Amino acid sequence: MKQFVPKFQGRPWVSGERVLHVYVCPRAGVDDELLRLVGRATEALAPYPIDPQAPHCPADPGWLHLTVEMVADAPSAGISSPDRTKLVDALTDALADVEAFETQAGPPIGNVAGAVLDIWPDRQAVALQDRARSVLRAVRGDQAVTPSADRPHLSLGYAYAEADSDPLNSTLRTTITPRRAPLLVDRVHVVDVTWAYESMPAGDGWRMSWTPVAEVPLRARPPLPATT
Repeated sequence: MKQFVPKFQGRPWVSGERVLHVYVCPRAGVDDELLRLVGRATEALAPYPIDPQAPHCPADPGWLHLTVEMVADAPSAGISSPDRTKLVDALTDALADVEAFETQAGPPIGNVAGAVLDIWPDRQAVALQDRARSVLRAVRGDQAVTPSADRPHLSLGYAYAEADSDPLNSTLRTTITPRRAPLLVDRVHVVDVTWAYESMPAGDGWRMSWTPVAEVPLRARPPLPATT
């Protein structure tokens, strides 16, 4: 793995700059099985130069997220309050007929940027991304969407220095069970994300945080049929 460097508009992020994103955020009390998996995986990250997204506490999802899309045409300082409202309203209208769904996250994998949980099956997650991207294009233009071939995933943590990910993957493979957990996707969150270049335990690196902007619900799933 190598030090992760966030980017905005094709350039390295300016420390402290803020950019709007659309995320799916796991929640305590809803995605508890997933948060327990994340906690076990986070413990395995401790010997490595990886800044974890979530603490070792199933009740706190920290900064754990699945990226739906970045609003890439302007930093958040360049998007006025009325334009934010317009974007949130458009997302609300467009996602009102997207049915909530449950998918799976895992297994935990070390990669070039740190460690992740891939999302599978990903058909509905990809469809949600496509719907959100169509909204961003309609409201803010084609430049608001950055093309990406990356598959849907939750980032467990971001690397702030180089390290060999092979031993990490061996540990994740042999010690983490169960290796997958459910994720309920019944809403998206519009958040104002910042990355700051900070001191880490073994060097300097990038750390993310965000402030909430809006919560946009998906259409509720129909109730399960009663059993007799």
